[in-house]
Amino acid sequence: MSDQKTATVHFGANRIATNFTNHLSDPLTKALLATSTRVISRKEYVEHFRAAMVAAEKLGLGLLQGLIEPLLKGNEALDDFRHIVISEHALLGPVDDMLTQKTMFPKAKRRVQNIDRAFTDRALNFHLAIAPQAECWAGLLADDDVAPKHADAPPPVHSWAQLVSRITQASPRANVTVWDFERPNSVMLPFLAALLSLDPDQLDAQTQYNVEENACDQLKQAKLLSKIIQIDKELQTRMDARYELDLAAIAAMPNVSLVRG
Repeated sequence: MSDQKTATVHFGANRIATNFTNHLSDPLTKALLATSTRVISRKEYVEHFRAAMVAAEKLGLGLLQGLIEPLLKGNEALDDFRHIVISEHALLGPVDDMLTQKTMFPKAKRRVQNIDRAFTDRALNFHLAIAPQAECWAGLLADDDVAPKHADAPPPVHSWAQLVSRITQASPRANVTVWDFERPNSVMLPFLAALLSLDPDQLDAQTQYNVEENACDQLKQAKLLSKIIQIDKELQTRMDARYELDLAAIAAMPNVSLVRG
C-alpha cells in the first residue's frame, strides 16, 4: 500500500454488493490494522459519516458550505489510520430511487460531492457494483415496501453508464471502479480484496467462506425472483439491451475501470 492517506468508498448500488465487510475474520482484521487500514463499521458510519454525507443535503448545511471539511479532522482515533474503508450499498440513495424515479439516484451527484469534500486530505477510490436492470426490477416488484404502484406508463429503463458519468463529473479526482455483478460468484472475492487493497489470495480461508456464504444475499434472491416473476417481455428486452450497452460505454470511459463478472 502507498503511504498516501486514502479513503475507499463502496457506495452502491442498492442490494447488489451487500454484507462484505461484515464478515472479515479476526486474523484478517488484525492484519489490516497492522497496515494502518480501518474498515468502518456500520455503527461508526452512522456516528461519524452519515449525517455529513446524507443529511447535509436536507438541511442545507455541512460540507457544501465548508462547515465539515475534512470530515476526520476532529477525530484523531480514525484519522490516524492511513486507509479508511467504507462499504454502504445504499449511500447514493434509497432503493426506490434506483429504478423508479425519472433519474436514477437523483441525489447521487450531491452525495458524491459530499464524499469528495469529506476527504479532501485523502486520495479517493470509489467502487460501484451494478447488475442487470431486469434482475433489480424483479427484486423491487417482489418487495411490498418499495414496489412501484401500478401505472399506465412503463417504468423508465435507466442507464448505469449515465450514473457513472455523473459520478465522475461530481468527483473528477476519484479513481472509479465499476463491478459487473451479473455473475456474483466470480467477482465477490476480487471485489472485497479490491476494497481492502489486497490480492484475492491474501484473503484467509475463513473470510472467503464467510463471504461466499453470506455476501450478495439480496442480489442472489433477486436473481431467483427474476426467474419466477414475469415482467413484460418488451421491457425485459429493453433492460437487457441497455445493460450490454452500459457495459460497453463504461469500458470506454477514461479514468474508469470495469471488472466483468
